[in-house]
Amino acid sequence: MADLTKIFRGIGSLLKKTKKPEPSKATGEGRKLITYAKENKNLSARELAKKDVQTPAVMERKVTDDLLMGERQQPLFGSSTYDWAMKMGPGKYTPDEWLNHLTSTRKVKMKVFGEPVTKTVREPKRFTYDKGSRFAGKEASISVEELFDTNLANFDEFGNLTGGLLDSARKFGLKLSAQDIGNAIRLNPVNRLVSTEYGTTMAPALVEKIYNRTYNVLKDIAPKITEIPRLNQMDRNLRAIRNEINRGSIPSATKAYDDLTKDIIELRAKARAQPNPDQTFITKLNQLQGEADDMIKQLKSDVKPVKYKEETSYTLQGGDNYRETVFSLPEPIPGNSEPLRKFGHFSDIENNIFHVRYDTRYTPDGKKALVIHEIQSDANQNIAKQLTAKEAFKGEKRINPFQKELEVEMLNKARGELIRDLDKAYKTGNSRLISSLSTQLADTSKKLNNLYTSAGTGSSKSDYFPLLEADAYGDYALKFLMNKAAKENVDYVAVMPFNKLHIRQGYKEGNERFYGYASGKGIRNRGEAVMPQLMRKSARFNDSKAGPIKISLSNPNKPYKDIKTRTDKRYPSTHPLRNQEVRDVWHEDAFEQQIQGTTFMDKNNPNLYFDAFAIEVKPTMKYTQKLYKREGGLVVDIFKRV
Repeated sequence: MADLTKIFRGIGSLLKKTKKPEPSKATGEGRKLITYAKENKNLSARELAKKDVQTPAVMERKVTDDLLMGERQQPLFGSSTYDWAMKMGPGKYTPDEWLNHLTSTRKVKMKVFGEPVTKTVREPKRFTYDKGSRFAGKEASISVEELFDTNLANFDEFGNLTGGLLDSARKFGLKLSAQDIGNAIRLNPVNRLVSTEYGTTMAPALVEKIYNRTYNVLKDIAPKITEIPRLNQMDRNLRAIRNEINRGSIPSATKAYDDLTKDIIELRAKARAQPNPDQTFITKLNQLQGEADDMIKQLKSDVKPVKYKEETSYTLQGGDNYRETVFSLPEPIPGNSEPLRKFGHFSDIENNIFHVRYDTRYTPDGKKALVIHEIQSDANQNIAKQLTAKEAFKGEKRINPFQKELEVEMLNKARGELIRDLDKAYKTGNSRLISSLSTQLADTSKKLNNLYTSAGTGSSKSDYFPLLEADAYGDYALKFLMNKAAKENVDYVAVMPFNKLHIRQGYKEGNERFYGYASGKGIRNRGEAVMPQLMRKSARFNDSKAGPIKISLSNPNKPYKDIKTRTDKRYPSTHPLRNQEVRDVWHEDAFEQQIQGTTFMDKNNPNLYFDAFAIEVKPTMKYTQKLYKREGGLVVDIFKRV
């Protein structure tokens, strides 16, 4: 009989030694996602996971506050499935007992070829948090995607168990404790994702304050600068310093600063060479240089420059503090065509699973919103299209390689025993037993072959990355921003409506379905779009509200706007809105002082705002967020692709 404690120790060998990932800036103290203790404060999540599996499994349950997964400190994400597993109490339970606990099972009577049969249907297990809980009275459910990503269980389209820890334990009659299940949940690769941020980490208001002082000095001396091209160039360089600092672009900001400094030095030299030097002018030039020096000092060397702020097809200009965050799994993924792979966007990061791009905008009453421009997974987008819903979580074409050592060991033992039993059956001439054992041996060998076969050219297997579906990584990105907004005292998280931004790429039904409209509706302006639906569910779970709000095209406190318009995108002829012409209005930039070519727009002007769907941020959102979307079934929901 396999000893589960020893096998759990062996799982750690899958976590190969790789370069230690940088801690997530979003947590404040680094990614405390697996095990946290003061002496472990500087360890990465992957190193903590490796340390944890080398510790013998114990019977005691680590029952802690909601979503903390046995930890005393607040990780960014947690699992309600872990909370529910701990409800099993002390002791060990059979895999079938665990299946009944983690899923909802019912019998359905039906007819096949006119004959009555009974079919077992597995559906999501829904449960309600108890009194005294942070989420008392709130309903949560077990997602099949989480069971797959943790490698607890794989299911076919009929709800039959086809792989994972529970399947292996069932074959060998093993019983599992709540902490065995909890350890598997904590080792979920989703819990080891690392966030990398691009864009400013400073308060943009400080840069803006210095910029305004510097601009006022330049405006004072402008009448004395007779070379108009030079004056215009100084104005452009000054604005470029501000913009490039906020983008985090060190080379561009430094070049603009150097060019401005060169003009100041030349003007000062010419002024001093005059028979009667204008000392006031020279003093103002020195002041201008000093202000520019103060502004360039705000450029932080550890800030990664944003990459797609100027991509007008994907970004709505005019917002403040534009940022990009990439979520990656910076460790080799066994069995993938490339264990460490780079994708088109953010190709400087290995195994970048998905990214979110967003900026800060304002409501008419002065509240702030983090506004999502795009959520995209270069890793999973094509894989999700290639696999049917039945194949996504069955464990044959898409195989989760993490925590597979337990399954490999058990399958190898099973194959050895089947070969011995088959040899005995041949000697006794038991044809019925030979047939049964041969079928079992072929099935076991196929599973082992799948585990050892890598994805890639000539293989029917797909690469594995966690969070396959768009609504899964969309939910992760939303909750990441809800947590960030709560920590930054931002009032809302909103999503750019399809008709305001995403139609710029040309009509794509997938974008219409995912981002939706300000009303929350989806494809063909009907039904419910993915991101608004996720916001509504999070609002119910967090005692918040979700719905349309008005947000600004640009900062209302900068009344001089560089306004752009175009009307060149239309819906396809098959769409109900085919005759509606899309008029695109945006603010290329906004200023506190009047600039040539700008238009004054008061903060109360209704044309300054547009509608977007949003969730209201609550202070409690700064604490651990629940992983995986609320809905997600084994048959009824998960195997229906929209």
